[in-house]
Amino acid sequence: METTRLKQQLHAYEQWKVKLIQIVQEYQPWLEEHGMATPETERRIASCLNTLEKDRLTIAFAAEFSRGKTELINAIFFADHGHRLLPSAPGRTTMCPTELFYDSAVDAAYIRLLPIETRLQDISLAELKEDATEWVHYPLNLESPKQIEEALSQVGETKRITVAEAGQLGLYDDEMELAQSTPATHVEVPRWRHALISFPHPLLKQGLCILDTPGLNALGHEPELTLNLLPEAQAVLFVLAADTGVTRSDLQMWQHHIKRFQGNRQRGLVVVMNKVDMLWDELLDKTDIQNSIKKQQSLTATILGVDESTVFPVSAQKGLLAKVKQDGALLSQSGLPELEVYLCDNILQEKQKILQENTATDICELLEDSSTIISSNLGQIKKEYLELKSLSNESTEVIVQLLRKLQSEKAKYLDDVEQFQANRHKLKEQAALLRNALDLDELDQLITESHANMLENWTTHGLKNEMRSLSDKLRGKMQHVTKHGEASRKLVRMAYHHFQCDHGFAAIQPRMFSIMKYRLELNTLFKEAEAFRNSTTTVMSIKHFVVKRFFNTIIDSARTIFVRANKEADSWLDTALQPLMYQIRDHRDMLERRLKDLRKVSKSRDTLQLRINELEKEYQVQMRQLTALRSMQNRLTYSRPVADEERPRPRLVSSSSN
Repeated sequence: METTRLKQQLHAYEQWKVKLIQIVQEYQPWLEEHGMATPETERRIASCLNTLEKDRLTIAFAAEFSRGKTELINAIFFADHGHRLLPSAPGRTTMCPTELFYDSAVDAAYIRLLPIETRLQDISLAELKEDATEWVHYPLNLESPKQIEEALSQVGETKRITVAEAGQLGLYDDEMELAQSTPATHVEVPRWRHALISFPHPLLKQGLCILDTPGLNALGHEPELTLNLLPEAQAVLFVLAADTGVTRSDLQMWQHHIKRFQGNRQRGLVVVMNKVDMLWDELLDKTDIQNSIKKQQSLTATILGVDESTVFPVSAQKGLLAKVKQDGALLSQSGLPELEVYLCDNILQEKQKILQENTATDICELLEDSSTIISSNLGQIKKEYLELKSLSNESTEVIVQLLRKLQSEKAKYLDDVEQFQANRHKLKEQAALLRNALDLDELDQLITESHANMLENWTTHGLKNEMRSLSDKLRGKMQHVTKHGEASRKLVRMAYHHFQCDHGFAAIQPRMFSIMKYRLELNTLFKEAEAFRNSTTTVMSIKHFVVKRFFNTIIDSARTIFVRANKEADSWLDTALQPLMYQIRDHRDMLERRLKDLRKVSKSRDTLQLRINELEKEYQVQMRQLTALRSMQNRLTYSRPVADEERPRPRLVSSSSN
C-alpha cells in the first residue's frame, strides 16, 4: 500500500539528511585547520546543523466541521493500527487545533492540552509552547488502546460558560447574539485552546508532523494558525464534502485563511473532495457515477481557482475500511491511493528542495569562498614557480630589476590596503545607519505608543485608524531599512571590485544582505492586518480583546520579521568583507615570500632549486585541499534521497511563479 511507500521515502529522506549533516561536520574542522574559522562561519554551520536535525515534514489538514478531516488523517497515516487512532465520529470530534508528532527530546507518548483560559493572557501561542507549566499533561499508555482513545478524545471537549466570560475570551460577540432568537445567557466553547500529541508512530518518528485545524471559527479566533503554522506547512490539505460541494463557509476559509498565505503557488496546496462514497448511487452504472464525480471535481477546481489535477475525490471512511480489511478493490475505489501518490511524489520532493535551498546552499556559499581562496593561492604559487624557473639562466642584473619592480608593486599594494581600511571606516558608518534603521528598542517604543493610543481610542473608527497608522509606520520603517541596506551593499561591492581589477584577486561573489524577503513577508502580513481592520469581528467584538488580538498576532508577527532582519543584517555587516580580508592577507604574504626568494637568489643561486622544489610540494598540498572542498560541495549540491534517484523526476503541478 502507498502508506508503506511513504514510510520508505521518509526513511530515505532521513538518511539523506544524515549524509548532509556528515558533510557539514566534515567542513567545520577544515576551516579551523586552515585559519578560516570565524564566529560567523561557526554560527552559519551551527544554524545549518540545527535546521537539519530539527527538520520536520508538516502536513496540515484544514476544513470546516463534519468534512471527515480526522477520518482522512486516520486513513492515510494510521490504518496499520487496525482501528481509528484519532477520534472520528459524526459531529464535532476536534474542537481545538491539534499537532501530532513525535517528541524525540522527551522520547515519550503524551497529550498536552492548553486551557482555553490562556486566551486572557497577553502571551502568544508560540511563547506558550515553550512553557510546559501552562499545559495539562496526560501520558499515553501504549499498552492500553482504550486509555489512548479516552485521552485523545479530549480534543473534542467543550464547556458551558456565560456570555460575559465568552466575550472576555474573544469567543462571543454581538453578531452571534443577533443570530439568536432570544438573548443567550450561556454558550458552549472549546475546553482547550490547542493540543500537542506525541506518539511513537514510525512516520512521526521519521519527522512527519500533522496539523489538524478544526474549522473556520478556530482559524478566526487563533490568527497564529493562519499567520504562522499553516504557511510553514509543506502541504495544506483543504478538505471538502463531495455531497455538499464548496459551501459559503468553505469558500470563506479558503479565501481568507488558506489561499491568501500560499501566494500564487499551487504546489503543496491540495483540495480533497471527501465523502465521495455519498455519490456512489447503486441505481447508476459506473460510468454515470464517474461522470458525476468528475463534474463535481471540475466545478470545485473552478470555484477555488486551482488546477483540477490538485482536486482529489476520495472516501476516507472506505479507504480506512479497505486498509483495515486489506480489500484492494475497495481501496482503489476509495481514491485514496492517488492522493497518497501525490503526497509521496510531489510534497516530499518539494520539501527536500526547500531544505536543500535553505541549508546546503548556505554551506555551499562558504565552500565556494574557501575554494576560491585556495584557487587564488594555487595561482600565486604557480606564478612564483614559473618566475623562479625563468631566472635559472638570467643575470644578477635582471634579478635585481625584477626585485625593484616587485618592491614597487608591494608599495602600491600597501597604499591600496590603506585605502581599503579607510573604506572599511565608511562601511562602518553606513552599517551604523542600517543598524539604527533596524533598532529594536526604537521599534518597541513605536509599538508601545501605538498600543497606548489604541486603548485610548474606544470608538471603532479611531481604533481602525490607529491600526492603519501603525501599519503605515512599520512599512515606512522597512523602506528606510531598504535604503540603507542598498547603500551598504554598494560599498561592499566596490571594495571587492577594486582589488579584483587592480590586483587580480579571484572573483569572489560576496554574500549580500537582501531585505526583499522581509518586505514581502511584511506586505503579506499587512494584507491580513487590513482584512482584520475591516472585518465584522473587529466591529462587533469587545474592543480590548480586539486590541490584544491585533498586537498578539499581527504586530508580534511584524516584530518577529524585524528581529530576523536585524539578526541577519548584523551578521552580514560583521562578515561581509571577511573573504576579501583573507585574500588581502594571503596576497600580502605572497608578495613578502616573492621578495624574500628574489633577495636570496640575487645573493646565491644555490637556493633557487630548493625553493622551486618547495613550491612544487606546496602546490600539491593546495591541490589536495581544493579537491577535498570540491568533493564536499558536489556531495552537498547533487545529493538526493535514494527514493528520488530510483525514479524519474515527478510531475509538478503547473502554476504561476512564486
